Amino acid sequence: MDQRIEEFVMREELIMLTAAELNLENTRPIDFPEPRRVYAWIRYPSKAIRIQAHAIAYTKTAVKIRFFESLIMIQREGWVWLSSVTPVPDNESEEKGNAG
Repeated sequence: MDQRIEEFVMREELIMLTAAELNLENTRPIDFPEPRRVYAWIRYPSKAIRIQAHAIAYTKTAVKIRFFESLIMIQREGWVWLSSVTPVPDNESEEKGNAG
């Protein structure tokens, strides 16, 4: 347990887009009817990681993603730039769906 607490305290904080970057006052987000499986780049102060996530909303420039951060066992949500997100190919979705 002490090691998990230490990992939580010592880990870097996730960096997501700010309200200013999103410009939500002038750009209204649109929810996807159902979450879409995507790959997305997320940022920490010292590194960027490509993860599998679910896209749940979007604007012209950004996508809101939801993903599970396994190190600390928490589901996270946040906004990333549209250019950092790519759809999971259909054949990969089917393989993952059949495997689970």
